Amino acid sequence: MVKNEKALREMYDWAKKELIDIMEVYIRHAYDPDGGFYGAVSREFVANKDADRGLVLNARILWTFAGAYRVLRDPRYLEMANHAKAYIQKYFIDPQYGGAYWTVHADGSPSNETKYPYGISFIIYGGAELARASGDRDAAAMARKMYDDLEEHALDKVNGGYYETFTRDWKRRSDSFNIKDPSLGSKALNTHLHLIESYTNLMRVDDDPKVHSKVGSLIDIMTNKLLDIEHYHYKPYMTDDWGATDTLFSYGHDIEGAWLLTEALEAYGDEALIEKHKETSVRITAACEAGLDPVTGGLFYEGNESGPFERMMSWWPQAEATVGFFNAYQLTGDDRFLKLAQDMLEHIKKYYSDREGGVFREWLSRGDIGAHDKPNDLRLHIWKTPYHNGRMCMELIERIGKML
Repeated sequence: MVKNEKALREMYDWAKKELIDIMEVYIRHAYDPDGGFYGAVSREFVANKDADRGLVLNARILWTFAGAYRVLRDPRYLEMANHAKAYIQKYFIDPQYGGAYWTVHADGSPSNETKYPYGISFIIYGGAELARASGDRDAAAMARKMYDDLEEHALDKVNGGYYETFTRDWKRRSDSFNIKDPSLGSKALNTHLHLIESYTNLMRVDDDPKVHSKVGSLIDIMTNKLLDIEHYHYKPYMTDDWGATDTLFSYGHDIEGAWLLTEALEAYGDEALIEKHKETSVRITAACEAGLDPVTGGLFYEGNESGPFERMMSWWPQAEATVGFFNAYQLTGDDRFLKLAQDMLEHIKKYYSDREGGVFREWLSRGDIGAHDKPNDLRLHIWKTPYHNGRMCMELIERIGKML
């Protein structure tokens, strides 16, 4: 008998139903039959057909539907993934300079031509996932082209790592939405965290040794450059030469980075590194327990060595914490981490997974405020996508499925 089989089966069954429910919302309310997906949809499921459309939203939709198809094999999910891919190729990818625009108008014309490696990483992630799910070589080639563009233009060829922001023709800019003040640095945890997930996924469908080597470089950055080994949190802002400028714990990014590190290591395939950094992942995860609210069980947004100071509760850190705690359970066999993952799911069910009259209505953006408060007005927008919660469900389905 599998240890904790009853609890695991309950988590598996909930995750599968939740994933199906999430996908249905985007099929019914986000899909634009004329191409792509609407840029914003209200709490009452009214699409703003004139809203700008973000690269992050569309590329994350590509990844989520491709992943859901790979896991559940619903042919509608493959149709949605192909719909997203076609729109990205037609409107977001820059045919002249490479890379991709940050936002486009509802008619597909560019509205913000800024090149952010952060956003481009999701085309790599989604294209590679579609190739994994369906064998789509065109999707793999799209992912590889974005990888090549980043390696040519965004890579710091002296110190390693990747810069944040570029003009359309790849002239470096000092500003970044990831770094609130340019004086704090030029390289961000958030960008490297998403590059390691996207490059790892590309490595699964592209056997070029260069891609494999880049995943190794990102593992080194995550463990030797970005990791604060005094507190076992990641440093959010770094200078060109990897100097740290601020002590800030972003609990959601930290615990997400912990399990993504494990994923990258296992895909990279270096057994010595896997064994070496198993403890690293677990220690980062354990450090994030300090960000949990003792009353509701939710994960606060930010803190420092004194504890949480930004006590907002956003939807996505809850999803990442669930996977992070479950990953630590798998690495250690310690039931304490399984209990933490279960507690996160209970918190999600109570505060985020929005149901009215028993009908699923997507996740709220914020769980620390009322469902009808303004920050919960939109079901989806440039930043509110099915990626974090959908991925959480897929991770539980796949991980528990293997265990059972």
